Amino acid sequence: MQVAKETQGVDRIRLTMNLLWQIWKAKNKLTFQCEVVDAKEIIDKAQQEWIEYDAANESDTRTTSALEMERQVQQRWEPPKEGTMMINTDAAISAKMVRSGLGIIARNWRGVIVKAKGITDRRKGDAATEETPAIRSALEMAQGAGWTNIEVQSDCKYVVSLINTDNVQEGRLQTLLEDIDVVKKRFESCNFSFVPRTANSCSHELAQFAVKATRNFE
Repeated sequence: MQVAKETQGVDRIRLTMNLLWQIWKAKNKLTFQCEVVDAKEIIDKAQQEWIEYDAANESDTRTTSALEMERQVQQRWEPPKEGTMMINTDAAISAKMVRSGLGIIARNWRGVIVKAKGITDRRKGDAATEETPAIRSALEMAQGAGWTNIEVQSDCKYVVSLINTDNVQEGRLQTLLEDIDVVKKRFESCNFSFVPRTANSCSHELAQFAVKATRNFE
């Protein structure tokens, strides 16, 4: 009763109930089927079902006509020049779940998706501290794939500005920025640019999905 009065208390109760339900089902499997369920599997299942329940109950108050008008003025993603791989990155943060997710997606000059990656972590940072590791991971992915000419796009103007001005002295991001500075020199060409969210929607959706995932995926 006390928790129910707190901020996000109802969500805590729902998640707890889902955990108890999954534990009960695991106990029944052990009792009646002699099947042992791993503890992490129980937790992941409870969390995933709670997230799905929460997502199913979200309501979108915007009308279809308003969305259509918004789409008409939105800037869209554009492919890079021939021979260059375009990598879009984004980060999503869930204060409720104390989790962050990174979305990285690479497309060639024909607009074809070549590689995609989602990274999830149990931490809650801010935009800059999450967008920077997303860009570093994008460079690592590109290097591992053997690409030589890349362009990295992010909708975090602050971080892109730090990278393009070689400002690696920003305290909390210094190590990450130094890593990016080292790795970018290993490519024949490596450019960084800011794009609005509307032109970065694919990696944004991937980051949102990564927040709710229980493990990294590629």
